[in-house]
Amino acid sequence: MISKIIIKKELFILILISFSSFSQDWNDRAGSGVGLNGFSLGLILQGQTKYPKPYLGPKVSGLYNDGAYHFILDIYYNRFLIGFQLSDEFLYLEKFDSDGSVWKPRGYNNSYSSLTRTYWFTIGYNVINNFNIKFGAGLRIGPKRQLTNKNYTPTEIAYGYNYLNPESIFNTSNPQAKFSEIDYCLSINYPIKVYGKFGIVPEIGYTIKHGGLLTGLSIIY
Repeated sequence: MISKIIIKKELFILILISFSSFSQDWNDRAGSGVGLNGFSLGLILQGQTKYPKPYLGPKVSGLYNDGAYHFILDIYYNRFLIGFQLSDEFLYLEKFDSDGSVWKPRGYNNSYSSLTRTYWFTIGYNVINNFNIKFGAGLRIGPKRQLTNKNYTPTEIAYGYNYLNPESIFNTSNPQAKFSEIDYCLSINYPIKVYGKFGIVPEIGYTIKHGGLLTGLSIIY
């Protein structure tokens, strides 16, 4: 029992030393002006947390009931990073115009009529140790054909929504043909060495417009 505890402590110390060494090496290279430090590819999941009031859409059964998949590329240069993201979105969006047109919730009326996609550009800075702060701006447009979850039916995506209710605002309004808006996001990430020049980059953040909680992971080289 004691030997197992000693082994666990030694393993924990070894991991800390490895992280510390990688962090120091990263900071030395980031501050040396040598240029390119690495690049990462990853996936971030977004869960919607803001909904209009009153809420007229499908039942919300969890944080990731409505959200998006972000495919990300980050390039690390000195203490800076430049990133690009493409998000495939299943968000609940409402937009009422002066002429009465309305942007429907995702999965409405047996179609993906409200599916949107956002193209993001992000910039970041290595503030301390391995921590990077990222700020992004994105153009959200729609409707778009989905890239992911193609096998799910609209009824499954919009579970709990009564498509047949004739009094629903979405059944009595003309659908808006196009949708576009600007959104912003803020996140932090932390590169961690795994093997050789490869590592992982956990990331957590938030999108402003519809309250999207971002959590994900990238592979860095």
